[in-house]
Amino acid sequence: MINLADYALNNRALVKFFIAVLVIGGIFAFNSMSKLEDPEIKVKQAMVVTVYPGASAHQVELEVTDVLEKSIRSMGAIGSIESKSMADMSLITVELESTVSPDELEQKWDILRRKVTNAQAQMPDGTRPSVVMDDFGDVYGMFYAITTDGVGDEQLLDYAQLVKRELQDIEGVRRVEIYGNRTPCINIEMMQDKMANLGVHPMEVLSTLNSQNKTVYPGYFNSGDQRLRVAINDSYRSIDDIKNLIIQGHEDDQLRLRDIASITEGYEDPARNGMKYDGKQAFGLAISMEKGGNIITLGEKVDQELQQLKESRIPVGVDFQKVFFQPDRVREAINVFMVNLVESVVIVILVLMLTMGFRSGVIIGTGLVIIVLGSFVVLYLFDGTLQRVSLGSLIVAMGMLVDNAIVIVDGILVDLERGVKRPAALTNIAKKTAMPLLGATLIAILAFFPIFISPDTTGEYVRDLFIVLAVSLLLSWVLALTHIPIHADHSLKVKPKKANENLYDSKIYRLFRQFLSFMLWHKSMAIGVVVVLLAITAFLYRYIPQGFFPDLSYTQLYIEFKMPEGTRVERVEADLASIEDYLLSRSEVTHVTTSVGGTPARYNLVRSIAEPTMSYGELIVDYTTPEELKASMTEIQDYLTAHYPDAYVRMKRYNLMYKKYPIELMFTGPDPAVLRELTEKAEQIMRDEPAITLVTNDWEPMTPTLMVDYYQPIARSVGLSRSDVGLSMLAATDGMPVGSFYEGVHAKPLYMKSVDSRGEKVEALDNIPVWSVLPSTAALNEESLKGLLMGTMSGEDLLAQSIGSIPLNQATKGISLKWEDPVVRRYNGQRAMRAQCNNALGYTAESARSLITEKVDTITLPEGYAKQWLGEHKASGESMKYLFGNIPLAVILMIAILIMLFKDFRKPIIIFCCLPLAAIGIVLGMLISGKEFGFVAIVGALGLVGMMIKNGVVLLDEIGLQIASGKSQTQALLDSSSSRFRPVMMASLTTILGMIPLLGDDMFGSMAVTIMGGLLVGTVITLVFIPVLYAVFFKERKSDSIS
Repeated sequence: MINLADYALNNRALVKFFIAVLVIGGIFAFNSMSKLEDPEIKVKQAMVVTVYPGASAHQVELEVTDVLEKSIRSMGAIGSIESKSMADMSLITVELESTVSPDELEQKWDILRRKVTNAQAQMPDGTRPSVVMDDFGDVYGMFYAITTDGVGDEQLLDYAQLVKRELQDIEGVRRVEIYGNRTPCINIEMMQDKMANLGVHPMEVLSTLNSQNKTVYPGYFNSGDQRLRVAINDSYRSIDDIKNLIIQGHEDDQLRLRDIASITEGYEDPARNGMKYDGKQAFGLAISMEKGGNIITLGEKVDQELQQLKESRIPVGVDFQKVFFQPDRVREAINVFMVNLVESVVIVILVLMLTMGFRSGVIIGTGLVIIVLGSFVVLYLFDGTLQRVSLGSLIVAMGMLVDNAIVIVDGILVDLERGVKRPAALTNIAKKTAMPLLGATLIAILAFFPIFISPDTTGEYVRDLFIVLAVSLLLSWVLALTHIPIHADHSLKVKPKKANENLYDSKIYRLFRQFLSFMLWHKSMAIGVVVVLLAITAFLYRYIPQGFFPDLSYTQLYIEFKMPEGTRVERVEADLASIEDYLLSRSEVTHVTTSVGGTPARYNLVRSIAEPTMSYGELIVDYTTPEELKASMTEIQDYLTAHYPDAYVRMKRYNLMYKKYPIELMFTGPDPAVLRELTEKAEQIMRDEPAITLVTNDWEPMTPTLMVDYYQPIARSVGLSRSDVGLSMLAATDGMPVGSFYEGVHAKPLYMKSVDSRGEKVEALDNIPVWSVLPSTAALNEESLKGLLMGTMSGEDLLAQSIGSIPLNQATKGISLKWEDPVVRRYNGQRAMRAQCNNALGYTAESARSLITEKVDTITLPEGYAKQWLGEHKASGESMKYLFGNIPLAVILMIAILIMLFKDFRKPIIIFCCLPLAAIGIVLGMLISGKEFGFVAIVGALGLVGMMIKNGVVLLDEIGLQIASGKSQTQALLDSSSSRFRPVMMASLTTILGMIPLLGDDMFGSMAVTIMGGLLVGTVITLVFIPVLYAVFFKERKSDSIS
C-alpha cells in the first residue's frame, strides 16, 4: 500500500493546494449551505375529513368512518388509523409505518386518495365528498400576526391576501397560508308575521333568491365575421339589489324582499377559527420554505418584501408581528455553534500545548480547523444542511478529530527525541500506524452506523449525526497522514535525548508503570474489582432518570385550552381573553398570541398539532429568557388549573417527542360504556400517583341533545315532511344557505333565517315556525270550501293555512332532552378510549409511567377488550427497536475490521471485554449531572464504544510491535502502555474537554455527559485492563522474564 506520508512529503504543493481548496471551499460552503432549525423530515400522517350534516357521533361512526376505515386499511404500510367521529363530521388520521421512505410518501398518499374515492359510493345521502389533507409535513418556519389599529376585518383580509400573493412570488417560498379570517355573509331574516300577512310562502323567497343569482347560458350570436358571447347580468351588484328583489309570484303587487325580511351584512356565526396578538384582533400569516433552501436568506427576503409593502401599498397602522421566526432562531443557533466550536478548538489546542508543547498544539489545532471546513465542503457537495443535529455533531466529533493527529505527532516527537533522522521520523509512525488508525477510525464511524440505517422518523431526524462524523473522521485520517508530516517538518523542533536516557522516566510514567506492574502480578484481583464495579453500576442504573427526548430551551411555550365538546365558542374566547390578560400582567411574559378553533400553523417540527374543534383554544407565550420560562411554569399551571376548573389547561414546552401526551393508556373494545368504566379506573390510579399530573381522557363527557320527536301522522295532517321540519329549524337556528353574493373578489354566502315580529331569534324551540317547502294542499278540504261559500272563511284565511307556518309543537310530539356521546374514537378499526396524563416536575415520563404500571395491570379486562401503552413509551420503544435491531450488523463489521487488523480472534475479544466497563463512567456521569438517559444519550454510548475500541486498537497494535521486537511479554505490556499513555490520554482528554460547551445544550447535553463520563473511566481501564486481559489470554512462556 502507498505510504501517504511519503507521498505527501514528495508532493507538498499538491497537498497545500488540496488544503487551500478545503479552507476556501469550507468558508464558501458554510455561507451557501441550506440552513434550518431542524433536519427536514416529512411527517408520515394524513387526515381524511368528511362532513355529514345532521348526523350524530355514532351515526357518523357507523355510516361514514367505518366505511372509510375498511377501504383505507387495504392500502398497506399503515402504522395506525385513528378516527374521531363527532356530530356532523368524521376525522380519520392515517399514520404510515415509520419505516416508509420519504421518497414513497407521495405515492402512498395517491393510493390513500384512491381508496377514499372508492368508498364515496357507499356514503349515505347528504354526505359531502371526503377531503384528504397530506400536508402535515410542511413546517411554516415564518409565522406572523397581522394586526391593525382601525382597519376593518374585511379590509385587513384584503391586505393579507395582497401580502400572500406578493410573498408567493419570492424565490424559495413554497406556500403561504392565512389563519383566522372570519367569513363575511349576508343574513336575510324573514319575519314570519309579515310573510303570513302578505301571503308569501318561504319557497317563493327561496326560488327568487336562487333563480336571480343563477348563472344561465344564453348562447352565442353571430355578427358578421365575429361570434359574440351573450350574457345576462341579472346577478346581484349590491346589497340593495337583494333588498329590491321582487318576490316570485307577487309580480302584480310588486312585493319586494325588503317588505318581508331584514337584509344585513355580518359574519358567519360561530366563527370556525380566530386569532389575537396581545389582545388585538389579528390574522396569522404562515410561510413555508422550498426544500433545500436557506431559511436565513429567505427570512431576509420576506422581511424586505413586507417592509416595501408597508411603505408603498399597505396603510399605516397595519403591522406584522413575528410570532415564530425560524431565521432568527437559526441565526442564533449558528452563532452559538460558532462560539461553542471556537471554545472547543481553543480547549483542544490549549490541552495539546500544555501536554505536547506549543508547536505540537498549533500543528494539531490547525489540522482541526481544516477538518471542520473540509467537512462543510463534503456536506455541501452531498446536499447536506446546517441545523441542530449537524452542528451539534461537529462539536461531538471535535475531540475525536484530533485522535489520529495526536498519534502521528506523538510518534514523530518520540522518533525525533530518539535521534532518528528527520525524513524517517516524519514517515515511520505513518507507516506503522496507517492501517490500525484507518481500522480504528472506521470502527469509530461504524459505532454510529445503526443511527444511519435506522429507518424510522427518529433515525431520520438524527441521521446527519452519522454523516457528519463519517465525513469528518475520514478526513481527519487523511490529513493526519498528509498535512501533519508536512507541517511538522518545518514547525517541530526537538532536541534528541541521550542514548541511555529513558523517554518515559517522568513521575507520572513511573507511577503508572508501578500500578500496571501491580495489576499484572494480581490479575485475579484486578478482574474481581472490575466485576464488583460493574455490579455496583448495574444496581445504580435504576436511579438514572429515563427519558426519550429532552425539552428544548426556547423563550416560548404554548398553552392548550380545551373545554367540553359543545361549549359555545364565545365562552372559549372569553376564557382565553382572561388568561391572556393574566399572562400579559406578568413581567416575564412579553407577548401572547391566542388562537381559537385549532393550532394556527405547524410553525416548527417540535410541537404537537391539535385537532380542529370550536371548543379548543391555544396561547403561544413569549418570555424574556428560557430561565424565566422554566421558573414560572409551575406557578402559572397551578393558577390555570385552579381558575379554570371546567377546562383542561396544559402548558407545553417544545419537545422532539411529537406525541400529544407523554403518558397514554389505551383501552379497546366494542362497548363505550365498558371502555368508559375501564378508563375511569386507570384515571383514578393516575390521580392517586403524585408523580403524575393533569389527568384526562380523549372521550368527551356525555352532552345533551334536543331531540325533536317527529310523528308522521301529525306532521302529514298539516302538510309537513321530515325535511320540512329540518329546513325550518335550520332557518331558525344557524340559517339556511341560499347562494352567494360576490362583492369584488369576495364571495359572501347568503343565509335565510326565521325571526319573530321583533326581529329576534325564537327563544323557545317548540315555538319555532315550521313551514312546508311546497304550499300545503291539506287546507283545501270540504270544510274549507264550505266556509268559503258560506262566508265564514275568507280567501286570506285559506291562503294563510296553505302557505303560512305553524309552531313546531303543533307539528310534532314535542322536544325531549337526550344524552349522547359527542365524540366516538377508534384505533385501527376498534372503539378506543385513552387515559392520558403528564409527568410531574422532577419526573420523566417513563419513570412516572413505571410507578403506575403494576396497579394498571390489576385492572381486569372483560372478554374482547385489550389495553396498550401509547405516548412516549410507544414512540421510544419503536425507535429503540430499530436502533438496537441494527447494532448486530455494526458489531459484525467492527469484529471483521479487528480480525483484519490483528489476524487473530483473541485480541478482538479482549477489546470487547473492556466495552462494558464504560458503563461505570456513564452511570456515574448521569447520576452526578442529573441528565436523562434517553435516545441521544444512547447514541452517545454507541459513539463511546467506537472511541474505546479505537484506543484499544492503538494499544494492542503497539503491544504487538513491542513483542515482535523481541521483548518479553510483561516488559512489552509495560513499555507499550507507557508509550501509548500520552496519545491515548491526550485523545481522551481532548474529547472530554472539547465537549464542555455541549453540557448546557438541551439536546446534546446528555450525550456529552455519556461520552465524557464513559471516556474518563474507559481510558484508564483501556490502559490498565487491556494489558491484564492480554496477559490472561496470551499466557507468558516460562522462559520469559521481566527485564
